[in-house]
Amino acid sequence: MDIPSDDHQLIGRIFDLGIVELNFETYEELSQYIDCRYVFHCGLSMRTLIRRVDSLNQAGDLMWVDPSSWVNGQQMIDRYEWLNIATDVFLTRLISVFDCVLLFANDVLEAGLEPRQCKLKNLKNRGAPIPLVEVLEGLQEDHESLRRERNARIHEGLERTHSSCDQTFRIAEIFERSGRDLTGKDSLGGRISPERYMKEGLVQLQRDHNASMRKLRKRLEQVYDLLWTDFEDRFREKFRDPENGFGDGSKVAKIDRPFA
Repeated sequence: MDIPSDDHQLIGRIFDLGIVELNFETYEELSQYIDCRYVFHCGLSMRTLIRRVDSLNQAGDLMWVDPSSWVNGQQMIDRYEWLNIATDVFLTRLISVFDCVLLFANDVLEAGLEPRQCKLKNLKNRGAPIPLVEVLEGLQEDHESLRRERNARIHEGLERTHSSCDQTFRIAEIFERSGRDLTGKDSLGGRISPERYMKEGLVQLQRDHNASMRKLRKRLEQVYDLLWTDFEDRFREKFRDPENGFGDGSKVAKIDRPFA
């Protein structure tokens, strides 16, 4: 399951306003105008967030493969390691989306937090609106179990099992890498089958991925809706500044907002 990364009107709005960058040769020139500087920094963190969401969609591609496509003795990465890599990529990118959401909110709200300090509690302390904080808390809670797994994998080297007989699966793949087949029964009395073991691991990854993406899509829409009002209000005030804005109020683009 993929989710759209850039179809919200807030994203389009910042992209459209970002064209003002073409009027300047350097950041120093651009930064003289508070509205241009604001759009520029919001655009940077927004584009990073979009790329992270896109990369999470691509991580899903690792989970929809055919276990029978591995050729005995010729694979660069065996089935078991493929599952490990797919899990690493999925968990890392999923959790990094939340961090990128915080960075985007930090720029829109002008909270002034350095990236390493851009945590939910710090945004809250800097005056982030309560409705936004509640949505961000929900986004964090949605993926808390996967966050703990990610941390355990990265910091402790702990890995999930991928099949009903994980030890046999590992050994069978060692045999396959050397061009041999491991035959017989596994510890559960079933026929040893690397293809079946991999299918079991893929199914669990696919379930985790799809469930996470459904939750993430809903939360991102809520975050964008809430930040849209803040962005518009802050941008318009800066744009209309007679001394430090790039233009005047008559040039402010109008957009329809259901919550204006």
